[in-house]
Amino acid sequence: MKKTRRTSRVGENVRDALAAVLRHDLKGVDVGWSSISEVEVSPDLHYARVYMTGLEEEKTKEAVAALRKAAGQIRHALGKRIHLRYTPELDFRYDETAMRALRIETILHEVMPPKGEDAEPESPDANADDANDDHGNDEPDTES
Repeated sequence: MKKTRRTSRVGENVRDALAAVLRHDLKGVDVGWSSISEVEVSPDLHYARVYMTGLEEEKTKEAVAALRKAAGQIRHALGKRIHLRYTPELDFRYDETAMRALRIETILHEVMPPKGEDAEPESPDANADDANDDHGNDEPDTES
């Protein structure tokens, strides 16, 4: 969905109102430790994608499935909390961003050795040779 200043503002308002709906108005749906990470609103404000994230992937996916079933009830409660001409249709989705980042980080730690193990320590003699270097001048010193 195209993101503009208006859709971003409306998305933030919908996210805040949805958090209140999930906390206070919604009975019978257990969202556990899940939270709303982002809400993307379509340019015409008729559709909203709600991305959910949580500590445990499986429980969060179960919460998303339960929220999808209760989407009509949630939309009704949302309409009472936000002041828009049209209450957007809600599409709940599991946000995989955090899990992807964790997987990539794990793979990188497996593939790349930690800093310091791979590099050989420099000997003090190597630094002394650099100090006596005549800065790239390969010609011998001649005194006239």
